[in-house]
Amino acid sequence: MNHKKTISLSPIIKTLLPKQLYKKRFLLQDKGLNNHINIAKDARIIGNSTITIRKGDDNQITIGKGGKFNQLKIDINGNHNQVTIGEDVKFSGQLLVVGNHLHIYIGNHTTAIDCYILARDKSVNIGQSCMISRGIEIRATDVHKVYDIDTNARVNKAHTNVILGDHIWIAANVTISKNVSIASGCIIAAGAFVNKPVETPNCMIAGAPAKIIRQNVRWER
Repeated sequence: MNHKKTISLSPIIKTLLPKQLYKKRFLLQDKGLNNHINIAKDARIIGNSTITIRKGDDNQITIGKGGKFNQLKIDINGNHNQVTIGEDVKFSGQLLVVGNHLHIYIGNHTTAIDCYILARDKSVNIGQSCMISRGIEIRATDVHKVYDIDTNARVNKAHTNVILGDHIWIAANVTISKNVSIASGCIIAAGAFVNKPVETPNCMIAGAPAKIIRQNVRWER
């Protein structure tokens, strides 16, 4: 039996929709202990969305006010993790946490379509007012390990969290790899593979591997 679990759902779900109908739109599965799931009253979650804590205790999921989510998949496997989604976020895609003491954070007013975010080994932070397009992968790890034959040392280890600043535009089919941070105001061109930190704000990045192709730019929705 679960203990000290807090789940707050929208009043429309509690009062107007029968439980069976609601489950067709949003499925919650919690197989751990002391997990806390807090969803703002006006957050809208549809389209066969699921929140799953498949194994783990003392995890926390928070979804802020005004959010709109379609085919949202949150999956946690581990202990003492956090998934925090800010206010007025529009998101479709998967948030996956594997491990312990990790987090995924998405800032206020950020939008994403068909986005896959993996926090494993390290965490992922996305700032406010970002615009994330289709086919995006943001990965804080390579998952599969590569070793040097002579020293047996791992050569593809994740050392730092993936951190995206505020007001970043990520165009379609971009992959952001481990150990990457991107300064605020940047534009990531379609098809880019970002595998190194980008410390210069308000620049345009393109290529595989990605590099700065223009500086002192700004963008609007």
